[in-house]
Amino acid sequence: MLVPIEWLNDYIDTKDIDITEFCDRMIMSGSNLETCEHFCEEMENVVVGKIEKIERHPDADKLVVCQLNVGKEEPVQIVTGAPNVFEGAYVPVALHKSRIPGPLHGKAKEEGGTKITKGKLRGVESFGMLCSAEELGFEDKVVPVAHKDGIWILEEEYELGMDFAEALGLKQAVVDFEITPNRPDCLAMVGMAREAAATFDRPFSYPDVELEEAGEKEAKDFVSVEIKNPENCKRYVARVVTDVKVEQSPWWLQKRLMYAGMRPINNIVDITNFVMLEYGQPIHAFDINQVKGSKIIVENAADGDKFTTLDENEREMTKDMLMIKDAERSIAIAGVMGGLNSEIEEDTTTII
Repeated sequence: MLVPIEWLNDYIDTKDIDITEFCDRMIMSGSNLETCEHFCEEMENVVVGKIEKIERHPDADKLVVCQLNVGKEEPVQIVTGAPNVFEGAYVPVALHKSRIPGPLHGKAKEEGGTKITKGKLRGVESFGMLCSAEELGFEDKVVPVAHKDGIWILEEEYELGMDFAEALGLKQAVVDFEITPNRPDCLAMVGMAREAAATFDRPFSYPDVELEEAGEKEAKDFVSVEIKNPENCKRYVARVVTDVKVEQSPWWLQKRLMYAGMRPINNIVDITNFVMLEYGQPIHAFDINQVKGSKIIVENAADGDKFTTLDENEREMTKDMLMIKDAERSIAIAGVMGGLNSEIEEDTTTII
């Protein structure tokens, strides 16, 4: 269970506790700890920049020459081959004599971080580099979908020249706890926060939850739920949300997921993953237009059934595996992963 300390502080205040002391006392109170990782500590002289101008490289079709505003009087020139850059984009800029925590493309990670200095690319001077999320220390599996292939493009404007890690709050500790089978309550942020509250004798606060319902229709007007295997699933609840706009999640939410080991996808998928990590309650969103017959049916698969999950892997089911189905086919592996056939799309407007 990956526990970002910044997220943990939403429920119990540990800001004044040294991370080493935190880990030691959690171990002594019975929470087995595997690792404690400190993100972006090796990052130096990486700042927020804005691409003011892009020109084609005179001698390389796949390279472009960018002029960047990094809060100084003179622009900084950087050559890049990233396919997703555009004028006006806010990006992380590793300046001359900087250090990044992740490896450069195609190279092994260096101990203490990778040094970045000025140089020439096909005869054109480049005074640093534009960075991807991986180069800033994040594993490929957690890089937001929107920035997976290319430079990290910021969704918001930040002060130009500001330290990048400071601007986005990247320097923080993430503790990896080994959760034993008798403590499934600890497979959630609120569960680990309760443990920390007991260990340090500090107040614990549950998240504030308020539900506002609007509209004349009820969920049953959109979809029905039938449980055919009550011995495996005693309760399955569906709620319908209309007038949805699918877009990128705000940075605070993306950051929570990334440090907890999950890739940000979009605001709908991200909030379901956030709730799952927070409470330990599996939750999933379906595009209502992809749910055939307006039915949700909970029953076991048959031996040999094939099902393609959201990660695009085809999996072979057995009769012991519980599935979520619509009137015609399976659309999710219950409590595990949704199906590619009912995922949230950019044009989704109503979700179950």
